[in-house]
Amino acid sequence: MAQVPPPIAPPGAPPPTRPKRRGCLGCGLGCLIPVVLIVLLLVGGFYFLVVQAAASVSVPAQLVVLNPATTLVHGGSAQPATSGAQVHENDQVRTDANGRSLIQFQDGSITRLAPSTQITLTSAQFDSKGRLAKVGIGQQAGRTMNTVEKLVAGNASFTVSGHSANASVRGTKFEVVQFANGGVLLKTYIGRVHLAGSNGSGADVNAGQQASAAPNGAVSPPVPIAPDPNDPFTLWMASEEGAKAAGQPATAQTSFNNGGLGTGQTQAQPDYSTAGGEVIGELAYPGSNMRLTITDPNGVPHQNSGGSVTRNGKLVVVDIPNAPGGVFKISVTGVDVNPSENFTVTLVTKFVCSANQLAGGGYVRNVLSANDTKNTLVQAGATNVNISFNGASAGGANVSGSGNFSGTNLAGAALLYAAGGGNLGVTLTQATVNGINVKQQVYDAIANAGGHNLDSLQIGYHVERVYSCSAGNDSFLVIEGHQ
Repeated sequence: MAQVPPPIAPPGAPPPTRPKRRGCLGCGLGCLIPVVLIVLLLVGGFYFLVVQAAASVSVPAQLVVLNPATTLVHGGSAQPATSGAQVHENDQVRTDANGRSLIQFQDGSITRLAPSTQITLTSAQFDSKGRLAKVGIGQQAGRTMNTVEKLVAGNASFTVSGHSANASVRGTKFEVVQFANGGVLLKTYIGRVHLAGSNGSGADVNAGQQASAAPNGAVSPPVPIAPDPNDPFTLWMASEEGAKAAGQPATAQTSFNNGGLGTGQTQAQPDYSTAGGEVIGELAYPGSNMRLTITDPNGVPHQNSGGSVTRNGKLVVVDIPNAPGGVFKISVTGVDVNPSENFTVTLVTKFVCSANQLAGGGYVRNVLSANDTKNTLVQAGATNVNISFNGASAGGANVSGSGNFSGTNLAGAALLYAAGGGNLGVTLTQATVNGINVKQQVYDAIANAGGHNLDSLQIGYHVERVYSCSAGNDSFLVIEGHQ
């Protein structure tokens, strides 16, 4: 096989430097994966063998347990699941009668699992540009609510398959119910979903419509969505979507009641942590009168009750401007609730998307600028530099970069994600020198140089969220966690 000669650094050019206090990750591999890729290619002195380019790569999704209990089956071994666990291809996730969880993909797409639900992740493929190419989910039981980001890769697909039918989309919001008798019900809330029956029949189901597949695979014509007072996603989506619209979506955390809440009763919710900013909480419930209390890290309570009337009930909002970093305590009280009712609470953080490093109350937020990274490489002698960060999910972000160094064209892309256990995971999706694919060699070189497995990097603090945001003509990589 042909060999690629080691690139030569531009004469007199200083080595790339790390932006000071611009979100340094604190890891031995440097502050930014694209920078590391290019530095290794330029000055590492490696000889890379030409390898066959992979059409796509498998990248694990992230599991978030919202209400216990959830079980994760990996390699045939079933274990109680915790938030941050990685869901790989062929892994199975199941919730018990009280369990609620969600699976986050690196592009921002989310599959939510209601109680008594079981799914298998059959595929999670990303293309060489780090774009979601194919997601396949087998739904064996229960209900899922799927929010799919617009798929831009050619022939990309997101499919949820039941016993008698499968639903395929390229960007929408839809619910799938798998009945015990083998029948499937599809509800489309945004966009259009194609429901294909196992007997060859099918129908396009538009927003506001539902269609079903009988156990024999026969698909019925679409009809308007019928009211369902027992739908577990009604309140869930009311609080989650409202909060995500108010703050950075990737920082959202949703929790639920433990049994119905009545007058005079109070239920504590899981703590919410953030490095600081504007903290917003939204409480959704069917009606009557409930109070949401958020106690900040300084012990100051912030509360509101009653709320505004929405199409799904009531929504109470608590807004804490300039909130300190740390742990927030959450509770919901029934002021006048008879009979008892269910509720959901979602908290989110809003902050200005700009390059900085923030630490407060033991929590850290590092924000890296694509433009700052580009300028650093230009100062080092690069030309035609392009750096971008993409990804709306708290589970990961797509990082890509390209440029020309002394006549050598370099390009690299990687998916960064919270790998579980507080570590950062990296999956390379592209690495080329003058158009020659050297992905595996670069992957091995980085791992050897850092002395780490790229699937699980320790970066100096416990990683909880990895995502991107944008402002103006710049994009930013955000990594959050606690010390």
